[in-house]
Amino acid sequence: MFTVQQSNELVLPVEDDKILEELLADHVLLSGSGTNSTNRDTKKRQRISSASIQENKDVSGNEINKKKVVHREIEKQRRQEMTKLCASLRSLLPVEYLKGKRSVSDHMHEAVNYIKHIQTSIEELSMRRDELKNSCSSSSIGANNGSSSVGSTHSIMLNPCRDGVEILICSLKPKEIQASDLTAGIDLSVLQENLTNMINLG
Repeated sequence: MFTVQQSNELVLPVEDDKILEELLADHVLLSGSGTNSTNRDTKKRQRISSASIQENKDVSGNEINKKKVVHREIEKQRRQEMTKLCASLRSLLPVEYLKGKRSVSDHMHEAVNYIKHIQTSIEELSMRRDELKNSCSSSSIGANNGSSSVGSTHSIMLNPCRDGVEILICSLKPKEIQASDLTAGIDLSVLQENLTNMINLG
């Protein structure tokens, strides 16, 4: 069946190739005649499946379009809400922080700067308040820069200010202060005429 030539190569005879081709052709003919009806069935199935795929594409296309519309509406509402919030923030900022700033990001940065400025101001004022409270309580114990003690429960302290004189009257029992207790060197009629700012820490 196989022949070996002088070059030691294996050579297939041509007849065997023809036999194989005939067998394959016979197999194709046999399978083709028996499957003619099955080909029709598969074509029908393909048509039905392609029609259902087209319907599914239409349905899924409509769903996709609906989802896109809903997404657009949600995004539009979000942008409108952000615009309102940015306008509200811009209205709360002082004018000096907005000068020359047009973009929203600049407004955000200036809002952060303004908040930091307010925080430092609050810290400074709270420290000043604490110092004033401490000075008021310590002035009742001893004499300090123009202060006089009236009895053991009251103390008066005079401090110069840029607008005039600051008078601190400290009392452990503020409801019991009477004008006769405070007459130690202070003319009350002058105080009543020039009294501009009175703070009660009671």
